[in-house]
Amino acid sequence: MTWGTLRKALAPVAVLAGGLLLVSNASASVINTILIGSSGNATVSLSSVIFNNDPAAVGGGNSDVANGSNLAFAGCASGVLGTPGCLGLQEGVTVNNADLTLVAPSAANANTFLTFAAHPNLVFSMVWPPGPGSANTNCATANSNGLSCSIFAGSPIVLTYLNGDTFMGLGVHGRASDTGVGGLATASSYSGGFSEFFTQQILVGGVLVAPTPQNIQLFFCPSGTCQPADFTSGRSITSSLSGTFTATSVPEPGTILLTLLGGALIGCNRFRRKTQ
Repeated sequence: MTWGTLRKALAPVAVLAGGLLLVSNASASVINTILIGSSGNATVSLSSVIFNNDPAAVGGGNSDVANGSNLAFAGCASGVLGTPGCLGLQEGVTVNNADLTLVAPSAANANTFLTFAAHPNLVFSMVWPPGPGSANTNCATANSNGLSCSIFAGSPIVLTYLNGDTFMGLGVHGRASDTGVGGLATASSYSGGFSEFFTQQILVGGVLVAPTPQNIQLFFCPSGTCQPADFTSGRSITSSLSGTFTATSVPEPGTILLTLLGGALIGCNRFRRKTQ
């Protein structure tokens, strides 16, 4: 095959690439990490996690941006808190329009899982269900540091024993867009979750006890196995809560195509030198 023949064969590829680049202007520019919940708290029950109103949230919300965040997005290339276009310290964050429940969220709620008081175009979606939780539902076995359980099968919340107290974890993932809900389809991916540390004694069987995973399970489900009535009992625990979410930018379709096309053209150039 001569250079001229090869160049003619690749011409349609170049035209197609150019056309795709013209129509593909999707951007996935949200990257790095946001920390939230420096002053907010949440109320946890068997069927929900309610994010309570945070009076310190600037602009309103049920959580706020915490120090150490370095999220970069359109208008905020540096990710430095407080600089023009970037998130502000204690800027209000609204989590899932206030609550996470065992019921799958509406599409609107799932697409506006995290919204920001001063940045309306910045939005995080959530893939349902969150989690997964622990396969172990016998919380009596979570009795030394690092051992975990979930209160009932299917719960996305993981309880981990730590020095007689309990660390609660809830994992989430989805997309992070800086062009509003309409940009979610091609937005960056993120993963993260919420953490809550229970240290206050709880009432089990009329006695105040340490908040171990087993005692938390008994607090919510006195028989040790959760019954339908336990889910409507109204029992809940309120504690401080924080969240960490890290977004990873994905290549634009045009960028991928440019890489492939560049490799093809380099190969053609080498072919031409060998045949000259």
